[in-house]
Amino acid sequence: MDTIELSKKIKDKTLELGFYACGITDCAPIDSVVTRAYETYLQEERHADMNYLSRYQSIRFNPKQLVPQAESIIVVLASYYTLTPYNNRPSRYRIARYAWGQDYHKVIKQRLKMLQQYITMLVPDSINRYFVDTAPVMEKHLAERAGLGWIGKNTLLTNQHGSYHFIATLFTSVGLTYDQPCYSLHPCASCSLCQNACPSQALHHYGMDARKCFAYQSIENHNDIDAHFCSTNYIYGCDECQKACPFNKHASPTSITEFGTNPFLLSFTDKQWENISQEDFDRIFAASAIKRIGYRKFKSNITHANNYLYGKKE
Repeated sequence: MDTIELSKKIKDKTLELGFYACGITDCAPIDSVVTRAYETYLQEERHADMNYLSRYQSIRFNPKQLVPQAESIIVVLASYYTLTPYNNRPSRYRIARYAWGQDYHKVIKQRLKMLQQYITMLVPDSINRYFVDTAPVMEKHLAERAGLGWIGKNTLLTNQHGSYHFIATLFTSVGLTYDQPCYSLHPCASCSLCQNACPSQALHHYGMDARKCFAYQSIENHNDIDAHFCSTNYIYGCDECQKACPFNKHASPTSITEFGTNPFLLSFTDKQWENISQEDFDRIFAASAIKRIGYRKFKSNITHANNYLYGKKE
């Protein structure tokens, strides 16, 4: 089987598994322009206290160091966009769309494991390793290199279907046919809607200051939200830059049923969120990415949102 046919079979399999797009790239080091920008980002401490971003830089910039046997990197996109009538719920508190369903780490890993098994069936002696947001992999840049989109002014991988997707990678020792990179910034060049929509002005040019970003403040920041930087009615994450992006008007609903909206998110009132118990938190978010921030942080986020909404209209 030649590389063209093998690549097509693998791409067809990813679609069968629920991914909506797949691209393939080589294992060359990350472009020096990107690595210099990343180093500047760290030097300016725009990564806040996410110290894991400063670790394993050599591996992060050189995919071969992560999987020495790899010859190709398969990059997949999984949409999490749903048509659930979220805006009609009885609560003014908001949760970022990516967390409406089940934890993407587990959901995507299950599918990548099946893709890994499929490639091993096609090429029995192949070495295949997959990663979902838990390894020093520059997913957005690899996705761009694999022709799946461009990195927009919201710092997210964006394409004609928008940015409501998760990115995952599978490194394989199998030589495959590589896709043409998508390095153009022109689709976002004359637009600044995402930057204008950011409630804390965390976005600038094609960069982001995590210290100001409400997603960081409500998820990665283990302390209480710093109201000096940002106040919103979100209690987990933030979608304002994505909601403003014109490309997200063309988002296609996900075919992955696990990303369907948690019914509690549709039915809970403000009072129910404010009075949520540890037991209810553990039960409602047992299969959710929200569980990882813990009950105390979640309650703190609700208090912050309540203070923001008090006496105000959404």
